[in-house]
Amino acid sequence: MSVDFYKNSCQKSTDKKKFGLFDPEDKTPARLMFNDEEDWNATVINEDCKTILFTAIDNCIDVLNENGEMGQRCDCMLTYNSTLLFVELKNKRASWQADGLHQIENIAKIMMEERPNYYSNFSKRRAIVANRKNKFPAFKSSNKGIRQYFYAKYKLRIQFEAIITI
Repeated sequence: MSVDFYKNSCQKSTDKKKFGLFDPEDKTPARLMFNDEEDWNATVINEDCKTILFTAIDNCIDVLNENGEMGQRCDCMLTYNSTLLFVELKNKRASWQADGLHQIENIAKIMMEERPNYYSNFSKRRAIVANRKNKFPAFKSSNKGIRQYFYAKYKLRIQFEAIITI
C-alpha cells in the first residue's frame, strides 16, 4: 500500500511570523497553533513569512507495516521552497531523542522508497525532535555517530530543539 503524503485533509498552509506545533496526544493529529503559546510543543520562527505547508502525519496519514499494522510515524512535516523538515513532538523526559529519531527514520525511509523524486527534490532536510519539557537535550554521550548515520543514509541533519527557525 502506497503512503499518501499529499492528503489534503492533513495539510494546512501558513505564512505567520511565529506559530506553534502541538500534539494533543489523544489519537488526533498534530496541528498548528497561533494562540496559547504555553501549550505548544515547538515554536516555529518564520521571520521572512515564507509560505509553509504543514502536513500532519501521525494519526492522519496511514503508514502500514508489511503485516498490515500501523507503523511508527513522526507527528508532522513542514515543507517550503526546497526544504523538508520531519518533526516529532515529545512531552516526556526519558529516551525522547532516540524514540523521536526512530519515528522520523521510519517516515524518511518510506518516503525515500515510495516517493524518491519528491524526497530528492528537497535540497535541505532536517529531522527535528522537539520536547517542550526538555527544551534542549542533555546527552550522556556524543551523538556524532547518529548524526553521521542520518546524514549518510537519508541526507538529514538532526536537531533537538523546541525552537525551529525557518
